[in-house]
Amino acid sequence: MPIRLLVFRVGYMPAYDGAGPISGGGAHIEEHGEGGEMWNFRVEGGRCYGYVMTRHFAGVDLSRIAPDDQWSTNDELDDVDIVFIAKKPSGGRQVVVGWYRGATVFHKKYRKRRGKKRLGDWDRLDYLCQVDADRAVLLPEDLRTFEVPYAPVNGKGFPGQSNVWYPHSDSIKVANFVAKLRKYVASSQKGHSATKTPTQKKAGWSAAPDKDRVIQIELAAISATSAYFEKEGYKVISVEKDNRGWDLEVSKNGEYLLIEVKGHIGNVIQFELTPNEYAQLQINRKSYRVCVVRNALENSDVEVYMPAENNGAWSLVQHSGKGCIQLTEKIAARAFEDE
Repeated sequence: MPIRLLVFRVGYMPAYDGAGPISGGGAHIEEHGEGGEMWNFRVEGGRCYGYVMTRHFAGVDLSRIAPDDQWSTNDELDDVDIVFIAKKPSGGRQVVVGWYRGATVFHKKYRKRRGKKRLGDWDRLDYLCQVDADRAVLLPEDLRTFEVPYAPVNGKGFPGQSNVWYPHSDSIKVANFVAKLRKYVASSQKGHSATKTPTQKKAGWSAAPDKDRVIQIELAAISATSAYFEKEGYKVISVEKDNRGWDLEVSKNGEYLLIEVKGHIGNVIQFELTPNEYAQLQINRKSYRVCVVRNALENSDVEVYMPAENNGAWSLVQHSGKGCIQLTEKIAARAFEDE
């Protein structure tokens, strides 16, 4: 079975690494001169986060590329190749500008990440897919020569007015084009990995960060969280090595809190809770807190979240009431050969 494929039509930009001049891509860009795809190749914590404008902001329908599975909103599908196409400002030719190899796509859901105001970003950035930065390839402008047929001109089955194309057709002509596109993406070495894009000032964090780097992030996050609570007048005790399901215990004037710390190298909140941590969160919901530390190796921005439950669904609500993190339960299994 070939790897699943999606094609996103976006506005045209040289770099896609932040706010800047953009053209094409639909009515929104034509009216406002901006679009969420402006950040599609900006490296954030070792990943790139992809956006495309969909009709009524409905997102991607995974049942169109994986019809044998049952999908619920915000479910994830891994190992999807996403090809980004755009119309060149001069001549109007629709060409491939880059791609994600083996990306993760969310079902009918946009997620949000915080922008960096010092870089001119929006406050919140929407995305509906993500990929490790070394699997994101942006073509230099002079190599954007692979043309993509437009349905109204070349016939039914090719990409049309929708910004999302699910490549499937009974047309031999379309099938041949899809095969050609797959071969081009799989074999082309002409692009720049997002971690090596000329406009990027420094390389991103790879998909498999070295152990020392992970330890640095963890220690910085613990230190920042401890300092945060000490500043608030709490007594802080570290219990990281005790495997209790939390990292710190803090107390002040009879208040006793259990603190789990999650450090991030960038702005995007994305972490896992171990089975023990998740169980303790539910058991100790009144005293359990998850502290998310963004930019742990730079500004160490600490945010405090409290557990919340609604009809069996758990989430984390920011102490200030400004933010919410949804928790999705996943079941894993370990395989072994029986005698």
